[in-house]
This record gives sequence, C-alpha cells and structure tokens, in this order.
Amino acid sequence: MVAMLPAAAATAFSVLGADATSGPWATVRRALDPIAQPLLIASVLLLIAATLRCGRGPALLVTAGGAALYLSMYIIPTPGSNAMAGMGATNAPLFYTGILLIALTFLWSARRRRRHTCHPAWRRPAHGRPNPA
Repeated sequence: MVAMLPAAAATAFSVLGADATSGPWATVRRALDPIAQPLLIASVLLLIAATLRCGRGPALLVTAGGAALYLSMYIIPTPGSNAMAGMGATNAPLFYTGILLIALTFLWSARRRRRHTCHPAWRRPAHGRPNPA
C-alpha cells in the first residue's frame, strides 16, 4: 500500500494541472528519472510480497497489474516521446488496465482479510521450541 503513494501523489498533481515537464516539477522529474524504473520494480515486488499472505490469486493479480504498468511506461511508450513523458493512445489502455488490476487486488485482499482467510506467507518457528530437523 505504501508503495503506491508516489503514484497517487503524481495522479493528484496531474488532476490539479501540475505538469512535470515545466516549472518547479521539472527539476524533481529530472532528479527522479534515473531511479523511477528501479523504484517501480521494487514497489511491485513489495506489493507481490504483501499480497502473498492472502493467497496466490491476489499475488497473481498484482503481478499482472505491475507488468502492465511496467510495459506501458517503459517497453511500449508513445512513439516519438520519452518513456513516461506522456501517456498516448498506444499505452494508455495498458496503463489504466494495470492500475485497475492493482486496485482490484487491494479490494480482493481487503475482502479476504475481513473474512480472516489471510495468513502469514512465511511462518517462523514458535519461540522457545526447537526446529524439527
């Protein structure tokens, strides 16, 4: 959940009309450009690890959503523009599909948590008991 905060902030700024290509946001964009791709990959991996506790279904859904986001932003950018510079007709459907899949993952995980069907992905041995060998 925390991994999606930068994307939520960027969306809020874009809705308000703050563009990342000019003004004070341009310096922030230039500073974050080199780490944006590894940050997206790390965020998706954290989301996958977090959803594993609610089963394979939510984990596969968030994996598909993260892959769609990655493809739309770095592999299939709009022709004639930098990756992530603009969401054109080529990659906008894929981008919004990825966002939708990740949002559905949160809803599915919340429903499973409410029903108490989530469990720790990795169980540690109980304190004070020896590990069976």
